[in-house]
Formats: sequence, structure tokens, C-alpha cells
Amino acid sequence: MDLLRLSIRQTYASIGIETSKAKLSIESPPGDLKIETETAKMDIQRTPAKLTVDSSKAWMALGKGNHLDWCNMVFSQMDQEYLTNVSRIVEEGNRLAQFTKPGSKIADMMADRVQEKSTIEYNGQASVANVDVHYAPTELDVQWSDQVTQIEYTPQRPQASFEAAVANIYMRNKNSLSMWVNEYDFYS
Repeated sequence: MDLLRLSIRQTYASIGIETSKAKLSIESPPGDLKIETETAKMDIQRTPAKLTVDSSKAWMALGKGNHLDWCNMVFSQMDQEYLTNVSRIVEEGNRLAQFTKPGSKIADMMADRVQEKSTIEYNGQASVANVDVHYAPTELDVQWSDQVTQIEYTPQRPQASFEAAVANIYMRNKNSLSMWVNEYDFYS
């Protein structure tokens, strides 16, 4: 028995997609940095220390001082010594004027003169303050000029490049539908 058979064959469509990734490239070159510095300056003016020791009073107290100072010291006492001598002469004159009193007035005056001590000081006065010490410390004058720094910076623009993604879409297989009729032998 011959029968007819309907055959149907179908193929599905397929789409092909090929892509490449997007690329982003960024380069940032370093900027130009320029630094100029002037050195700081320091100027120091120094006056040296000075030590002054004056021991002339100590030497005068020992009787070995400057001759001119010694003469001035003795001479400055002469006015008082003159007044003392005038008062002594007046006193002795008054004692001689009393000749009616018993005793030896001239011999007593001579004995007083022999035992008399001079009131003139030939040495200076001894003291712990006879040596004068003066100290002038070192004086510093410091002048300072500041340091000047100039900084210049020139930035560089970043360089960026971009490649877009590519998508290639195509039809890999077309869809199809085929139909045909053929004979079919059931017993064969």
C-alpha cells in the first residue's frame, strides 16, 4: 500500500554577536615643579666683653699708690691740720698767759709736743671695697634676613583616549521551513 507522507523540517534562526570591550586609556604625565630658594642671611656684630679692675685705692691703703694721688690726699688734709695747729697755738698762748699758776708751763708744753701724734693720714683707708671691678658683657647685634622660596608648578593635562565597544551582530543561520510529500510504503 502506497501512502503519501508529508515531511516538515524546520531550522531555527540563530543570531551571531561578536563584541570587543571598550578601552579607556588615561595617562597623566607629572607636572613641572620648579623651586628656587635664596639662602637666609644672618649678620652678627659682636662687641667684646670688657673687664675693668681699678685697684688704686687698695694701693693707696698700702701706702704704695700713685704719687700724685698720694700728694693730693695729704694736701687735702692740710686745711684741717692748719686749723688744728692754730687752735693748739692759741691754747698754748693761754697756758703761758697764766704764769701766776704754779708749775713749769713750758716743760709741760714740750712734753705734750713730744708725745703728740700726727693727725695726717699718709695711707688710704683699708676697706674691702678698695678694688672696683666693672664688667661690661658682650653685646650681640643679630640681623636676620628671611629665606625667600619661590615655587612654580605647571600642571600637565591628562591624556585620555577612548575606544568604543564594537558589537557585530549578524545572522548566523536563517530560519527555514521545508515541506515535502513523499511516498511511504507501509510494508517495505
